[in-house]
Amino acid sequence: IVPGPMAFYYADNKIWVRNYQILEQQASNALEARLAKKQSGQDSATSLVEIGPRFVLNPVRIFRGSFGGQTLYRNPDFVSPNEIRAAERRDKGSAYMDRKNQQKRRKIRKEELVVPEDPLDSVFR
Repeated sequence: IVPGPMAFYYADNKIWVRNYQILEQQASNALEARLAKKQSGQDSATSLVEIGPRFVLNPVRIFRGSFGGQTLYRNPDFVSPNEIRAAERRDKGSAYMDRKNQQKRRKIRKEELVVPEDPLDSVFR
């Protein structure tokens, strides 16, 4: 098996990688060979078929050295998973604080609520 061409595309701030295979299709009989030669002018048809694997790379940083050194490129749109988890945790904490503040306000409102005395209350006792 001969390795096929690989394609690298840069779009949407990501690197898209595709792997292809070159297929040469030979005609199975004389009639197909004659028709193929008449249409394309060649004895065999060549086509490019994507075989995979396909994947997308989201570059975060590109360094001058293999694993360190001067930063040549830094993706400004990248947000680390730790920052996302910390923000979710903060949101949960603020929901807890909101609930506790609601409970305090409810308790104060309940204490301030005074029901006037009913003058007919003593009649039915």
